[in-house]
Amino acid sequence: MTGNDLTITLLVDSQELAKSRRRFYQLLGAYVSVTYTGQDKVQFPADVRIDFVRHHDVLEPYMDPTELSNKLQNDIDTKVFDTERQIKKNPKIAEEKTALLREYEKAAAEFIEFLSTQTLDPAGATLTPGNPEAHGWVFFSTSNKWIGPWKQREDFILGVWMKDKIWQFPFSLPPTEGDLILRKPPE
Repeated sequence: MTGNDLTITLLVDSQELAKSRRRFYQLLGAYVSVTYTGQDKVQFPADVRIDFVRHHDVLEPYMDPTELSNKLQNDIDTKVFDTERQIKKNPKIAEEKTALLREYEKAAAEFIEFLSTQTLDPAGATLTPGNPEAHGWVFFSTSNKWIGPWKQREDFILGVWMKDKIWQFPFSLPPTEGDLILRKPPE
């Protein structure tokens, strides 16, 4: 979407519903990019939310990447403690449990690194002619009693709430026949 001096682009993977169920905390992700062409300055984003249309219009804010990283680190620490306790009870399973723990720790560390480098800063960025772009991933919680299992087709409205207006991006997943689907060819 393009306004007078702001262009906001939303990118969503056509397979995001399936990917979200395999991601930590079953987060729904989207990539947001903004370009400012004005001569003044603008704070972006003021607020980003998603409306789960087919799930009682539940409105979820995007999750703070720092809080998400801290939660995941705490969960890693808990898992290490639980694994050590299980190994003390039954030393025969030590090798298996240790291998599973290492896999979990590796995946969690990669996700924490991704959150720290590739997400949209929740504090926002001041866009000026000298710094005209902001972009990154935003993740939304799907852990809500009103958001149950995914339906065959899901409808969403991603809203970017600015000081003077709301930019809304309606989209559906999976895309319908004839929708533009961009994917990298397998290597």
